[in-house]
Amino acid sequence: MQSTLINTEPSQSRRIPAQTLNPMILPAALFFTLALLLAASAVVIHLEVADLNAYAGENSLIEYLQETYLFLAGSLFAAVAFRRPSQRGFAVLASAFFYILMIRELDAVFDQISHGFWKYPAWLLATSAIIFAVRHKAVTLKPLIDYAQHRSFGLMLAGMATLLVFARLFGMGELWQALMQDAYMRPVKNLAEEGVELLAYSLIAFAAAWYCLPALMNKSR
Repeated sequence: MQSTLINTEPSQSRRIPAQTLNPMILPAALFFTLALLLAASAVVIHLEVADLNAYAGENSLIEYLQETYLFLAGSLFAAVAFRRPSQRGFAVLASAFFYILMIRELDAVFDQISHGFWKYPAWLLATSAIIFAVRHKAVTLKPLIDYAQHRSFGLMLAGMATLLVFARLFGMGELWQALMQDAYMRPVKNLAEEGVELLAYSLIAFAAAWYCLPALMNKSR
């Protein structure tokens, strides 16, 4: 009896239960997906500088990718609003918010109509979303509170803080003028600022997908 125990215990100690591995699959998948997304964003910056040899401002690959990320985030929440009536008010607000950011990024396009014209569609969209959310409080407040407790919310906060705070301070002209002094080149400053913004938009798009895709795939209403 003792010999049997001695032979079997080592093999049991080397065996890793499946329950131990399963919780690590999702974090690992999230990490590698986010890493690939950030790598793709970095590659676009390299292409902008190395292959195109200039930063093209509003018509740059960086700007196009920023707008794509915002469109993706807005569309994901719009899909949640369409597919999940129980979250509709909150999802409409979130979708409108990201679409408004996209409209702001497209200000150069709207300036062809008149300078600052982007504000009008932005105001219209914001007003419509707020009115809808106020009229449907039951599907706005509770889902908003639930979203604040979702694991993706922390990443969304990081992306928004990077966009609204860090990128603005990092892109201040005084900082770059002090750094480069007589060799100051505004395109370098703009590229650095837009690169940080691209990082923020990458995090925002990933966080939106992290929350919205499972909500869309879940069959419960």
